[in-house]
Amino acid sequence: MNDSLPISLPWLRRCRRALALCCLALVPLSLPGQTPEGSLEVRNASARLVNGVYYASARIEYRLSADAIEAMENGVPLTFELQVEISRVRRFWANATVATLRQSYQLSYQPLSQLWLVRNLNSGEQRAFTTLFAAVSDMGRVSDLPLIDAALLEPNQTYIVWLRVVLDQQQLPGPLRLLAFWRDGFSLESEWYQWTLRD
Repeated sequence: MNDSLPISLPWLRRCRRALALCCLALVPLSLPGQTPEGSLEVRNASARLVNGVYYASARIEYRLSADAIEAMENGVPLTFELQVEISRVRRFWANATVATLRQSYQLSYQPLSQLWLVRNLNSGEQRAFTTLFAAVSDMGRVSDLPLIDAALLEPNQTYIVWLRVVLDQQQLPGPLRLLAFWRDGFSLESEWYQWTLRD
């Protein structure tokens, strides 16, 4: 008596296809020692006090990978998150976080109009550009971003501002999010840039 269950041919094909995709995802896309093609960098940042409110300005360089550009050209928008943290310096304890800020930008390509769109997801403001270079250049100029009301800060204390930008992989479509886990082209984030908040 044969107790084994019959294996259907379509099921076997699906298993082979899934295994092939997994193997493809595990294949390294660059040689050891090479750096990822894309990168993000905060070149400089500062803050100024105007009418009792601190405003930040920054210059960010977006060098997108071929994977990221190809995804946009195929209709997938990319979301970049500007992350800001303000901490109070403490002498004998870890610094205390007093404020955090998240500003999100969506970069997309419209094949019919052949335009690149930059949309501020916090304000809804949207701008169109004829080239990707112009779009990322605009996205990299942060001007007068409200940080914190000076009244919320204690006098005679030192405060540090930390700023970085990351590609938000959680906003990618499901299948691409899984692929992004294995591909360096979607692992885009800058180092933290820090400076002291002054009057």
